[in-house]
Amino acid sequence: MPKIKLTDIDMGLGAKPQSDPLHDAQTLLNRSLGTDTEDYRSIPLNMIALNPENDYSSEDTEEEIEELAHDIERNGLLHNIVVSDRTRETGKFVILSGERRYKAVSWLYRERQENKYAVILCKVLSGLDALDEMLVLDAANLQTRGGMTDERRFRKATFRFIENLRRKGGVSERDAVILAEKYTGVSDTLIEKNLMVETQLHPDILALLDRDLIPKNQAVQYARLPEDVQKLLAENLAAAYEIGAAELRDVNDKLYTATRTIADLHAQLEQRMRGMREVDDEIAEVQLSLSALNAMAEAGETSEELEEQIEIVRKTLGDLEQQKRMYANTISNAKAALKKSEDKLSSIGVSPKTGNAKTDDIAAMINKNMKKAETSVAAVTSKTTVNRMMKMDSAGKKVTLERLRSLRQSIDTVIRLLERGIT
Repeated sequence: MPKIKLTDIDMGLGAKPQSDPLHDAQTLLNRSLGTDTEDYRSIPLNMIALNPENDYSSEDTEEEIEELAHDIERNGLLHNIVVSDRTRETGKFVILSGERRYKAVSWLYRERQENKYAVILCKVLSGLDALDEMLVLDAANLQTRGGMTDERRFRKATFRFIENLRRKGGVSERDAVILAEKYTGVSDTLIEKNLMVETQLHPDILALLDRDLIPKNQAVQYARLPEDVQKLLAENLAAAYEIGAAELRDVNDKLYTATRTIADLHAQLEQRMRGMREVDDEIAEVQLSLSALNAMAEAGETSEELEEQIEIVRKTLGDLEQQKRMYANTISNAKAALKKSEDKLSSIGVSPKTGNAKTDDIAAMINKNMKKAETSVAAVTSKTTVNRMMKMDSAGKKVTLERLRSLRQSIDTVIRLLERGIT
């Protein structure tokens, strides 16, 4: 957004008002997110396009889309879809919020062949650029999917929203966090933790977090540590990972316990060093005062009051220098304790066990997909779903039967392959 320029208006003694980045960014968000627009249109399905930048929709299963479709069929569309008008460039309106609802209505139109499902009432935002669209997309999904199960996607979306807001609005990171909390409902504490992990955590440790191999709270603690300590952690975790998932968990728990002590010592050390810097500043000020008083005495000024002031300042200086020596001693002790803790951290290694965490990774991924499949099967075979299937028309039943038979054939194929692998 351009800076405010009121070249013809002087404020006070020729001063001109400056742009307020926080206000400008908030105005931008109000426009981008459509809170200032009342442009609603009924748009045909064939004029609406999915957003290729939307990486949230992969969480949605086909069963969830059908469940939402049945809800819309019963209750109507309770929340409008938000689209960006790109008709001049592509002839389409691109979805920024409401892809699941669009897919559900599309399912209804395909299955029911009723004209009332051929169009959708949409909130239309016009004149958005690529950054605007991403801000809308992330804000909408962070707001509605704040509890999304994919922590990695949620964390990276938070980081992307903050970065795009800073790029577009020119605000500080802190102001961007304030705006993100206001427009998405995500707490500033969680936002700041996500930013810390994305920007300060060692890449190798971040990769383990992204694969759900270490807990989020431990990753946050690691991100607060100095770079050299994180490098050591990454090396130990990588060595444990090569042995197996159990070893990785064991080593990570030991490292986490050890780094809690290191984190506390770093905090204490920083506090004492900050205190010492403050004492140094006070000493510098007192030395200036003493120099001024001594200069007055050397110039021939004599009085009991001057002598008393010089004595008081000298005593104050002595007390401050004593305080500095105490700080120096505690800092030295803190550094020694920190070195001892970091040496202990270095001794935490891996034990010679068999196994391979890469293989365990594959097993964990398969187990996760199996659980999803079991949940989907439970949804499909539930009494409610079966009753709905029985109420479908003949064409709908035939399509459903074909899909179920195809699914059964796929499962039978996997079973046969596994049986061969065992024998």
